[in-house]
Amino acid sequence: MSNPLSVLLVNSDSSSRTTIAALLARCRHTVELSATAVSLKEVVKHLESDTPPQVVILEVQSISQGVRDVSTILTIIPHSMIIVTSVEKQPDWILTLIRAGAGEYLTTPINSEELEDALERAARMFEQKQGTETGGKVITVYNPSGGMGTTTISVNLAATLAAKGGTTSLVDLNPFSSDLVAFLDLNPAYTLSSIQETGERVDTSFLMSVMTPHSSGVKVLCGPEEIGLTAEITPNQILNLLTLIRSQFSVTIIDAGGSLSDRNLEIFNGSNLIIYPLLLTLPALNNARRYLKTMNQHGFGPNRVKVVVNRFLPKDDIRIADAEKILGVKIFHTIPNSYVEIKESIYKGTPLAIGYPRSPVTKALTELTGHIMTELDIGSR
Repeated sequence: MSNPLSVLLVNSDSSSRTTIAALLARCRHTVELSATAVSLKEVVKHLESDTPPQVVILEVQSISQGVRDVSTILTIIPHSMIIVTSVEKQPDWILTLIRAGAGEYLTTPINSEELEDALERAARMFEQKQGTETGGKVITVYNPSGGMGTTTISVNLAATLAAKGGTTSLVDLNPFSSDLVAFLDLNPAYTLSSIQETGERVDTSFLMSVMTPHSSGVKVLCGPEEIGLTAEITPNQILNLLTLIRSQFSVTIIDAGGSLSDRNLEIFNGSNLIIYPLLLTLPALNNARRYLKTMNQHGFGPNRVKVVVNRFLPKDDIRIADAEKILGVKIFHTIPNSYVEIKESIYKGTPLAIGYPRSPVTKALTELTGHIMTELDIGSR
């Protein structure tokens, strides 16, 4: 990061504050200790200032108070990184505080390398955030489970956006399978594995050389043929990839899935909007409720995450109002069920917008595209 990473240190022990401050001073990253305090209550006004800290190093002595403090910080500065420090090594402490929204948990006495690693992850997170404010827009279509229509929506969003002008790319970062190849009937010479093999030594020329053009006007970075390789891409590689791709394309669609790993959180950090597709079934809604809650605790709330109901039937037993009550969020859009047309479009390797322009699904996807363009202030390109 070009600017120092601002840090607030909350610790009741003066000796510990001195030790941690010394570690921060020797940190290889540019860190600015903006304030220190004995308790969080002392510095609430600092959190509410025009320049709040990006990182809060928070001492936790009581699990219940720690959860309340984490909640207070995230309510005031939802995109901050909280590094919890505690003498407790019990797994339930770590799990509870991470679920509450803490980004890191370090046991005391603090290991300098662990602190530097945590700050490096924080710096990377804020670098991504800065990136989302400039350059092209990145939209991630994500569901932790397969079968919810993430690839169908990703492909058709990309094709619809490309038809509106500008430059559009589509990236396969879904660990379940490399379905973009089949959905678009592609035979790529290069895939994501080409980028993985080069480590972090990727420039724009190399990136463009490994992307496969599609007749819709979309440039596609296909997933590797080898199962499991996508899950091995590192957060640093994702950061570099999104930084480069944002500089080359007006809009990028990412097809993603899997658990809330560091890898997916890096993708979310670099995304302007996250589309969360689901079906109106109780298992899908229950899973979505859990994941949306956890994503919100990581700073990805309703302002960034939009729920889309896929394969919607108006006469379903579960209504939209029921789904919103279960999830605690508004449904952003619905896409009707049209199994035959979607199946044929996949079989032909042609996006619905091209092969079935009059389909109700195409109409719904076009409307979804319009909502996204309004949400991100993309406008006419």
